[in-house]
Amino acid sequence: SRVRKNLHIILCFSPVGDVMRQRCRKFPGLINCTEIDWFHPWPRDALQSVSERFIANMPVFEARPELLPKVSSHMAEVHLSV
Repeated sequence: SRVRKNLHIILCFSPVGDVMRQRCRKFPGLINCTEIDWFHPWPRDALQSVSERFIANMPVFEARPELLPKVSSHMAEVHLSV
């Protein structure tokens, strides 16, 4: 019981792509009672790239693709400002 109480495990995953999402679906215990720490700030271009990837298939951007870079840039700015 002492080992169980003091055992800590550290897992590192990249949040980019489908691999982390698939692992979390297969093993929900990875996200239950878990603390997520972001150790390094993300560069603006990385934040914008990730946001573009996640919102690109939304119907509003299919109708008006010129909005995609503006919205993803805004999302990156919001993330950097908090």
